Amino acid sequence: MLAAAHEKKARHAPTRTCVGCREEDGRDDLLRFVVRDEAPRLVPDVRRRLPGRGVSVHPTRACMERAVAKGGFARALRGKVDATAAELCEMARLQYERRLEGLVAAALRNGSVAVGTDAVRAALSDARVRLLVVAADAAGRREELSAHAERLGHRCVVFGTKAKLGGLFGRAEVGVLAILDEGIAREVAQAATRAMQLAEETE
Repeated sequence: MLAAAHEKKARHAPTRTCVGCREEDGRDDLLRFVVRDEAPRLVPDVRRRLPGRGVSVHPTRACMERAVAKGGFARALRGKVDATAAELCEMARLQYERRLEGLVAAALRNGSVAVGTDAVRAALSDARVRLLVVAADAAGRREELSAHAERLGHRCVVFGTKAKLGGLFGRAEVGVLAILDEGIAREVAQAATRAMQLAEETE
């Protein structure tokens, strides 16, 4: 019964076509840009809430570059796109980072985040961790806790620096934190992964 319901939902999940690679994918797997007619310009809409004419693209530098170079964005805009692929990637990356920061703040408010090495170790031992978030410059601590999390089957993402994570909690530095809520963990993982993909230079 549940399998049939899931299959039915999957069949009816909305899809969109990426204007970069031209492949069809689930709507939620693509990044929406909204055309602002008053400029006109493209604005990333990470949460898919802005009004206006939308265009979808995979949240990767490769697809963003194709969308600019091959005219996918221009066709949606019905005119010239002044922004470069790098500028569009940066705008979207910053939105994903702000989204992640908002999600972590929400986890803090409802008591579903463990902050710092000792708190994360305790959460891991109690099997409460749904996602581990480690700073890129956390070095050995990151590797130790990441390995432990992976052994227990937990997801792990790298985001920001110790100073950046610390700023979310009013501390000078935070090297690692754990999200204990499954829904928030899923969204944090997506935002972190997409921010990283958009920051990566293509070869």
